[in-house]
Amino acid sequence: MEIVIAHLPNMALAYLVFFLAVASPGPASLAVAGASMAHGRPQGLAKAAGILSGSVLWGLLSVFGLAAFIVSFEGVLYWLKIAGGLYLLWLGFKAAKSAAAKTDQEMQDVGSKDLRRQYIGGFLIHVTNPKALFAWGAVITLGLRPDAPWWMGFVVFAGAYTVSIITMTSFALLFSTKRMMNGYLRLRRWIQGGFAAVFGLAGAKLIFQS
Repeated sequence: MEIVIAHLPNMALAYLVFFLAVASPGPASLAVAGASMAHGRPQGLAKAAGILSGSVLWGLLSVFGLAAFIVSFEGVLYWLKIAGGLYLLWLGFKAAKSAAAKTDQEMQDVGSKDLRRQYIGGFLIHVTNPKALFAWGAVITLGLRPDAPWWMGFVVFAGAYTVSIITMTSFALLFSTKRMMNGYLRLRRWIQGGFAAVFGLAGAKLIFQS
């Protein structure tokens, strides 16, 4: 317990940085907000669950030091960025197609099968997003002192993952409220157009900066 208390200042800074990284506008937060407004709370939570599953992967890789290994090999990170960029461009195309349509066809396609697609989509967004890798690398690095025992990495991971769960589920719950969904129906084309622009720019940036 004394060791954990000694690490509290480091962990507090790490969790603050991680919260800002998770909550800031980006592929994950926009995807959860979009799914919640367009489909409803179950779909938003399914998207958040997929993102959180990907977050477990990156978090544990960071704890075991494999994230640093991936970053050190330029070829691995290069193809990760290309894959992430292409997936974001595909999401941008879908959003643009929805913005151009007179009605939102996806609103009629809900159910267990759609929840599975939302989960898989959220997982793919996160595991192909280098931002997630660097965010986890940062939180583990900031949260540990040089004299930290090996198990403190898992303590930092548990706290950061709790921050991620609270943030992502809050996004899903907030953006699936009746007021938000009614607002989405009124402004659907503008919202989907904004998503298309953000996803497209983010995807192009990943590809051309690879």
